[in-house]
Amino acid sequence: MASKTMLDTPAGLVPDTERLLQEITYMEGRLAEIGHDGDCAYERAIARFFEQQVAERRRQLGIA
Repeated sequence: MASKTMLDTPAGLVPDTERLLQEITYMEGRLAEIGHDGDCAYERAIARFFEQQVAERRRQLGIA
């Protein structure tokens, strides 16, 4: 008998709410450390990336 993977079930296609919330918390914490405008081009790029990722995860959760 083959083992089932998460993608074998319809529930496996639903985003893991707890994981998304943890990722949002992590990225918002990093944004607070860096600041939303950063001190250098690298920090500004990371801040933009994190802002986009937070928005995407909020969209996935339906709280955007």
